[in-house]
Amino acid sequence: MFTIMMLLTGVLSSLSTQDQAPSSVSSAAAVPAIYQSVHLASAQDSVSASLYPASSGYESLNGLTLQDRIEKANRLHGEPSERVPAYMAGEEYRYAAVHVGVYEEWIYYVSVPASEGSFTLNGHVLPMDAADIRERLGEPDFSADDGFGYEHDGQAIKVFVDPVSGLVRSIDLFDTSSV
Repeated sequence: MFTIMMLLTGVLSSLSTQDQAPSSVSSAAAVPAIYQSVHLASAQDSVSASLYPASSGYESLNGLTLQDRIEKANRLHGEPSERVPAYMAGEEYRYAAVHVGVYEEWIYYVSVPASEGSFTLNGHVLPMDAADIRERLGEPDFSADDGFGYEHDGQAIKVFVDPVSGLVRSIDLFDTSSV
């Protein structure tokens, strides 16, 4: 079933226009120049981009959507520092500012660790602060022991929160049909 969903996503992605939303990163020196130039160009466009949901219908987290192939992550974020088995299938590519789950070259999740200090959602930079995220995105669509999230057209954005400290652990984008 997952393979069928990935194939369908590939067919549909060729028909779409996607939001460009690269993130701010903590170390500009570790990020390729192409990423920096795309970030600066899209920062000017972010005023017109929808915070949530994305105007294109495809949510983007740190410049990546679930309709992208891993090549886009490599263009935006450089070569991954490591590749490890992903928790569901495929591999996780770990870049300086983002972790990306990949199955047969297609991105199926994007995760930004809290250590980044901020993340970019649909062209808008937000801090890794649970209260600020709730204020900007509104009432969550779901809550769990480990965080809260928002669902839109088969995509979910989850804010993972430490249950003891209340601090954000990560922000993740994933397909709700894959969970």
